[in-house]
Amino acid sequence: MAPTLPWAALSRSSSARGARVDLLDAYRLAATQHPDADAHSHRGERLTYGELWERSGRLAAALTGVARSVPIVVHGHKQGWMPVCFLACARSGHPYVPVDSSIPDERLREIVTASGTPLVLAVEPVAALDTRMWTLADIERRATDPEVAQPPREDEVGDDEPYYVIYTSGSTGTPKGVEISRGSVGRFAAWAASLLPEGATPGVFLNQAPFSFDLSVFELAMAPASASVMHSIDAQHVARLPDLFEDLRTSGVTVWVSTPSFVDLCLADRTFGQRLLPDVRAFLFCGETLSNETARGLIERFPRARVVNTYGPTESTVAVTSVVCEADIILNHPVLPVGTPRPGTDILIRDPEGRILPEGHPGEIVIVGDTVALGYHRRPDLTASVFETIDGRRAYRTGDRGTIVDGQLFFGGRLDLQVKLHGYRIEVEDVEAHLRRLDDVAQAVVVPVERPGSPGTVAHLHAIVQLTGPAPERPLPRVAELKRALRALLPDYMIPKAITFAEAIPLTPNGKVDRRAARRLVR
Repeated sequence: MAPTLPWAALSRSSSARGARVDLLDAYRLAATQHPDADAHSHRGERLTYGELWERSGRLAAALTGVARSVPIVVHGHKQGWMPVCFLACARSGHPYVPVDSSIPDERLREIVTASGTPLVLAVEPVAALDTRMWTLADIERRATDPEVAQPPREDEVGDDEPYYVIYTSGSTGTPKGVEISRGSVGRFAAWAASLLPEGATPGVFLNQAPFSFDLSVFELAMAPASASVMHSIDAQHVARLPDLFEDLRTSGVTVWVSTPSFVDLCLADRTFGQRLLPDVRAFLFCGETLSNETARGLIERFPRARVVNTYGPTESTVAVTSVVCEADIILNHPVLPVGTPRPGTDILIRDPEGRILPEGHPGEIVIVGDTVALGYHRRPDLTASVFETIDGRRAYRTGDRGTIVDGQLFFGGRLDLQVKLHGYRIEVEDVEAHLRRLDDVAQAVVVPVERPGSPGTVAHLHAIVQLTGPAPERPLPRVAELKRALRALLPDYMIPKAITFAEAIPLTPNGKVDRRAARRLVR
């Protein structure tokens, strides 16, 4: 029997301004009406909606001892206990802060400090922290205690309170936490439902991105609205395509959510197609540029599936524009558009003086609407620097270059020093700051290298390093040492692919790093 859940209503109303689904109500309904339906699956381990609701409620009751509205860090990877912890935080009045276990301990400590959290829920083991920590054994004990009653609704995160805080790269080397409200997530979920073709749900949503990457909010928001399964794959799956494909083949995935880079990896294998995954009805992409070639390849391999390109920074709740990449779009646009804005959102293109530009003129993308973030956690200075109010609505100055042509937004790369690599937002100054922390490194500049034939798409990072002493005669061993040292400080996706040594970093006449000259050094 089809679930009597928000999805049917969403399919009719999600195109309207203000349409929303309340995620906590969606989880509550799924647990009540379909308690035995799978909510999450990973490597053969399954978590039902009934188990998810019961466990999260008991854990939430244990969290009521933590001061309301204070964030709680949740550390792990793709285990079923991750959504249990997320939901427990929301049900007890706390925004959750997802931190993936692939992130180095030093980065975790920075996020713990920046968030001001009094508690870390460690689904996976972590190094010693100054903050109180519950291990997985602690979490399981509290979440399965039959004597603990479910918390009242009054304890839940409010509509205009932070539902989650996701930390992104910061220009000073300190990560910054983006606060997204419960209401914003609900309005995003309502719109996201409209991106899927009829028959795509209820089904199985692929969860490729780590939970610390807001792309995963697609699955976390949409799955409970239709009592669908969120099927998680992990880093080990990705490392070996035959194992990945076997896992996906048996998963019954209907909605594919990933970065374009990940699907490019899959497309390199000729077996990746509709025969392998007969149930796939939609591909949803966000986080980086979707190339015309990738979209064309998917349409050829999956003729029964819809390919949707979206755009949006973390500060606007995952995504705010979309376009279905049909044959005419691909034929007429060598560089694909990222689409038109969702209801409740307006896209402005402004010049450096803040003047709104007409169609066809490139400038900075400014997002105005009801899914714009509340700001940066505990950073009013950063919040004031990029957030503003326009006609009584929250607005975010993205720092992205864009152009509107015939009502469609085209993404043109970054205006500042922030880049997207494999879907992750990276401040190159963050990487530079950590390079300068290493022994014998006097100065460093990081250059984003674009993918040939794909303007605005970053292929990798190239670091130019000035040492305190002379450049090594044999650079490769020193490069390997620097990369090993960086891996103790930064996630793998932030590690420069190439490192070269220079006697001096090029400077401008006013003494600043000459980034234009640095780019010429890596050509």
